[in-house]
Amino acid sequence: MARKFRLGGAEDAAALTAIGAAATLSSPYFSHAPVLAGLALAATGAGWIGKRLSETLYEQNLIQSKLNLASSDTLSISQDGMLLGYRTDTGEPVHLPYEALSRHGLIQGGSGKGKTTLAKLMMLQQIQRGGGLLFVDAKMDSDDINTIYQFASWCGRTQDLWVINPGNPNESHTYNPILYGDPDEVADRMLALIPASEDNPGADYYRQSTKQGLTTLVGALQALGWAYNFIDLSILITNQKALTDLERQMRKAIPYHPATKSLSLFLEQYRGGYGKNDQDHNMQTQINIKRLKEVFGGIGSRLHSFGTGKFGEVTHSYSPQVQMYEGIRQNKIIVLRLPTMGKPEAAFSFAKMALADFRTAISWLQLLPIDQRPDPVFLALLDEFGSYAMQSTAQPMEQGRSAGVSLWPMFQTYGQLEKIGREFKQIINANTDTKIYFAVGDQVGAEEASMIIGETNIVKEGISTTSRESDSTPKVAVAPEGGVSDDAAVGISESEEKDFRVTPDDIKKIPKGQCVMLHQGDDLFHLVVPMIVVDKNLAKEIGPARVHHIRTRPVKGCDYFKDANKYLSTEKSQTEGGRKSAASRPQQSE
Repeated sequence: MARKFRLGGAEDAAALTAIGAAATLSSPYFSHAPVLAGLALAATGAGWIGKRLSETLYEQNLIQSKLNLASSDTLSISQDGMLLGYRTDTGEPVHLPYEALSRHGLIQGGSGKGKTTLAKLMMLQQIQRGGGLLFVDAKMDSDDINTIYQFASWCGRTQDLWVINPGNPNESHTYNPILYGDPDEVADRMLALIPASEDNPGADYYRQSTKQGLTTLVGALQALGWAYNFIDLSILITNQKALTDLERQMRKAIPYHPATKSLSLFLEQYRGGYGKNDQDHNMQTQINIKRLKEVFGGIGSRLHSFGTGKFGEVTHSYSPQVQMYEGIRQNKIIVLRLPTMGKPEAAFSFAKMALADFRTAISWLQLLPIDQRPDPVFLALLDEFGSYAMQSTAQPMEQGRSAGVSLWPMFQTYGQLEKIGREFKQIINANTDTKIYFAVGDQVGAEEASMIIGETNIVKEGISTTSRESDSTPKVAVAPEGGVSDDAAVGISESEEKDFRVTPDDIKKIPKGQCVMLHQGDDLFHLVVPMIVVDKNLAKEIGPARVHHIRTRPVKGCDYFKDANKYLSTEKSQTEGGRKSAASRPQQSE
């Protein structure tokens, strides 16, 4: 849509008056007037109008784009807010007001189209204003972490940078996402490793049984005042000796505590049951670990994978350096780096637990007085969101604003969100006030974006012409009489139709580094996103990203992994002894 050239205001009126006066002085009636005066007036007026016209042409062609889209003027007035880009039609900056930031946003676009460039622009401004930040980095590009480190260094905030990198413990702070919270909250975080089962009653039964077991074990450890990690819980739910030892210590230390009774009642369900030859007292009172493993399903192996190897080096701490809730309270810069290329399944599962930890932190923030919630608003940029989002992620989108947290999921197509749940995409759309679309490569993704942006009424004009000529002569006539006639008509028609405000083809041909932004469901913008580049000399002076480790206070932990060999060997000998005992007993007649 082309921009019109409009005249108005005192300056334009004076220029037009000067041109008119010059034309008047050129009349023969004013032949006595000085010629130079008329020329001066004409030159002055024409010069001003020429300047105004050139400004308009400059604005219209400031940034080359394949889209013929004029942006709304609503966000071009205020300079108080977060810069998101520059209008392609006028070159004016567009700032998102800070109060609108808390109403969340989404960023969609194909790989390499500009999502990370926009994320870096937003991160720099958030770091500059002293705000807190969570960035889920699913690409593991070394340039990205170096850039964030340089931003923090330039702003004097390197001590605020926390890095969680389970793919490289040497470049990571320690982080234990299942350590803090009440037993139910911690159990829900671990259940993020298991697919939702609301539509499958059988699977849901085992899921709820797993939650009961995890809640009971976590409650027991917390009642004893022991910290724990992934490998501790993995050993507890797969080792009979470790469970028996935990129950014994609870009965000795806190015999009347509700957690002691809960653990005994839970384990009672799994005592005995070894078979028809299960006669002696020892086998009747032993925990049947096989039955217990059936209830917990594959959660034990999943916990084990996060408690060993490189993941385990990051998550093993009983006093971790990174605490999500405290990080938000203290406006920290938290970067979660996911090793998606080498360990995609483990990386995205880890992100699910971290996001569940983030959800718990938001629920705690809501309990605080308003003046103790994050200020500025805490910003969360979630790259490759569709790979680790869960149905429960909808709750932070609905309640994050009241906690002072702004969430910005970043994904490639809406189809990734639809795989999570039927209503999940609608919830994300309903709770994001600002929607930013970069180019996508597939038709379905482009159509979905166009439908979200919406339709508008357009007027189509049509011109039709008709002409007619006739010549008639009677067959029998005394005199040569006849008739000749001709006529022509021109018709102009107008019709109002609905069409996409931005068509799917337009979405697909958005140039790299440009985007279309929809704000509050109505205001539309076509923006070019500036690429932030750190000066080479400054980057060299700052150097590559470094992790500043934090000294934490020592905490008493379970240390089950320390005694793992003893537990495993003991259980093996007991199992073999039980089998020999059963084999040596005489068979009783029925």
